Amino acid sequence: MSAGTPLIGILGGYGAVGAAAARALAAEGGFRLRIGGRDREAAARCAAALGGHVEAEAVDARSDAGLERFARGCDVLLHCAGPAYELAGRPRRAAAAAGADYVDVMDGCGPGPAPAGERTAVLSAGLSPGLSGLLPRLLTDGRAAPGAARFTGYYVSLGAFTRTGAVDYLLSLDRDYGTPRARWHDGRVVRDAPRGAEERVVAGVPHPVTVYPYLPQELVGQARALGLAEARWYNGFDGRHLLDALNRHRSGEERAGGLEERAAGVVRASTLDALGRSPYHVLCGVLELPGPDGALVRRTVVIRGEDGSAMTGVVGAVAAREVAGARVPEGVHQAARVLPARDVVDALRRHLPGTVVAFTDDVLAAGADAADPVMEEGVL
Repeated sequence: MSAGTPLIGILGGYGAVGAAAARALAAEGGFRLRIGGRDREAAARCAAALGGHVEAEAVDARSDAGLERFARGCDVLLHCAGPAYELAGRPRRAAAAAGADYVDVMDGCGPGPAPAGERTAVLSAGLSPGLSGLLPRLLTDGRAAPGAARFTGYYVSLGAFTRTGAVDYLLSLDRDYGTPRARWHDGRVVRDAPRGAEERVVAGVPHPVTVYPYLPQELVGQARALGLAEARWYNGFDGRHLLDALNRHRSGEERAGGLEERAAGVVRASTLDALGRSPYHVLCGVLELPGPDGALVRRTVVIRGEDGSAMTGVVGAVAAREVAGARVPEGVHQAARVLPARDVVDALRRHLPGTVVAFTDDVLAAGADAADPVMEEGVL
């Protein structure tokens, strides 16, 4: 490859997320890669396994100077390291200082002023947020929806948290990612959900699960952009232990303990739920819109994968590819607003053979009940 071939630096490149991103980018071809992490030997092993034009460098993500050295010469810095709360905005600032564009599988540490000199940044390029926010665009083909269109989305997962994942997840509950028990209705957020947690059957999940209404800012942005009349979102829990632990956190019952202690509780609870069972991640989106002759058209997409870290890595890889190819304009963007939705789905199928994506269209009789759809299990 020539020196003009885009160089993508992957911070945390030998971790579960970063390694998946690196494999996807290496398989796509057309890039030079730089694998970075504190353990240079681990980075070198990852680089050697990928072959081709891949280099390895040791970098401590908690060092501003080290991060800037790692990012220097990169066209794009893809941040897959963690825990995000410890790194704050360091990787993003380092990318801007080194003249590199930036992609973050997390949120880039939330809203705030862009670092001086930043050109292009894509944030929340992961599983949720990220892939979750693409569901409405997959069902509308990215076009404005008819005025009466209603969207309902679900994210259900089963699997043991890592310590880093548990810490980041707990901190996300205290940040402005969304509004509990709320929905989007006629151009505004309405906090009026009459029920909290309830049992539902969700397409792609073989048995009823507990779902909780939570309206993410990501979906608010898509609802506004696509002109949806109504939008709802539910987070699902396959088991009681994790849900109980999170409820204790929300109620303040466990806030007296330290963050590490509470994270350890989340790890234990998620492990108990997953004990002896196969892990999975299911994203389900349902779009209801008026059809001909007063009929109701219901479009559904279900994405099911086995490894959430690998799915996150592939979404991050697509974002880095798009930025490196100058297909994302300058400025700061949420991934769900700028990534090509169909290309992301194709990449998941291509790089993660265990991932299943299913689309269905149903036409309901005129006058059919348009209440919240209670999903039936999809054929996957």
